[in-house]
Amino acid sequence: MTILAIDTAQAPLGLALARDGRVLGEVLTTSALPHSRRLLPALDFLLAQCDLAKSDLTGLAVSLGPGFFTGLRTGLASAQGLALGLELPVVGVSALHLLAAGPETGDGLVWAVADARRGLVYAAPFRRQGGQLTRLEPDAALSPPRLAERLSAPAWLVGAGARLHADRLLAPGLSLAPALHDQPRPGLLALIGEERLAQGQGLPPEAVRPRYCRPSDAEVRFGLPLDEYRLIE
Repeated sequence: MTILAIDTAQAPLGLALARDGRVLGEVLTTSALPHSRRLLPALDFLLAQCDLAKSDLTGLAVSLGPGFFTGLRTGLASAQGLALGLELPVVGVSALHLLAAGPETGDGLVWAVADARRGLVYAAPFRRQGGQLTRLEPDAALSPPRLAERLSAPAWLVGAGARLHADRLLAPGLSLAPALHDQPRPGLLALIGEERLAQGQGLPPEAVRPRYCRPSDAEVRFGLPLDEYRLIE
């Protein structure tokens, strides 16, 4: 099984290839250029470096967000286009689950916190126990003060959103994961995707939907509140 992972939920562009539980290669770049101009050239480079062709792929994994709207649409559209053309299944993974799965924090509570711009963060709590990660609440978009009210020690905070608002979020018993975990590795997304595809969790590309998790700017202008906006699953 050869899996391509695509992550465009935040500013960095992440691509990875994995096969049989092993990451073959990763591309992770940050640039002023939009994802739409970088994704396909980066994919061609990655495939060439791993001596693979698109026809060698057997499945795709894509980050569904929450994240930046334009980036999410670019990543999801690219994954759907490839999957339709190659007749491949797709696995979608929450960007916050991916964040929480990165650092080896030991057993306990982990809050994944990503930047949502407009003074907000995307956040969700997870419980790590014996190497297994369990979601405790749906992804949410909320203000740092509102999130701070919900944090309880001991817990780890991971993600660029936690680092950006550390002065309002950190308190005794709350630890910030190292900066290298602020952006999830695309190789981890590929491995999670491979595992889920092996379990039969793949979907047809048209069934995969982004997790925007907060109103668009246009919806806000029409009166939808920004704070405490929660994904309904």
